[in-house]
Amino acid sequence: MSPARSKRQPVPHRRSRADIVSAVAVAAAIVIVTAILVWLLRPGPPGIPATGGLMNRQPRASWLIALGLGAAGVATWFILRGSPRTRKRAKVLLPVALGVVLVAVIVAGIAWPGGLLRHDVAPAPVPKTTTTTTRPGASTTIGGSGGGSGATTPTTGSPTSGPASTGTPTTQTITSTSR
Repeated sequence: MSPARSKRQPVPHRRSRADIVSAVAVAAAIVIVTAILVWLLRPGPPGIPATGGLMNRQPRASWLIALGLGAAGVATWFILRGSPRTRKRAKVLLPVALGVVLVAVIVAGIAWPGGLLRHDVAPAPVPKTTTTTTRPGASTTIGGSGGGSGATTPTTGSPTSGPASTGTPTTQTITSTSR
């Protein structure tokens, strides 16, 4: 006769607290980095320089920082995933490697051809303009047999009464800065 089978159910695997904390930390880091990148990469209005996110306004500095972070990541990866000898000395090698990357980024920023930062100045807003055309010496008809409505009527040549007119129209531009 064979032994009786056990009726015990397998206990579901529970995650350790360290696994849960690391998963939450990684998820929060992904959300925060995504939000920062969206803020840094936001475009400005088309045709207007010096607007938008920092990476849009300062592309040279953004490239330098991104390349520096990439170099630091590669150095960290090689130290932590390299030979067992480098992993044992990681407490010394990591700060040295990251310090070398930081100094290299600073030197590259100082020696960047044409300067690292762009100094764009946002243009002043374009004022609203209205244009009216009048002629000097134009006569005004108020009522009378001409059926006028009180509007200014242009004349070409000399009017029968009033000052002499040259007959050439002039344009006057009125600029208003109020909104």
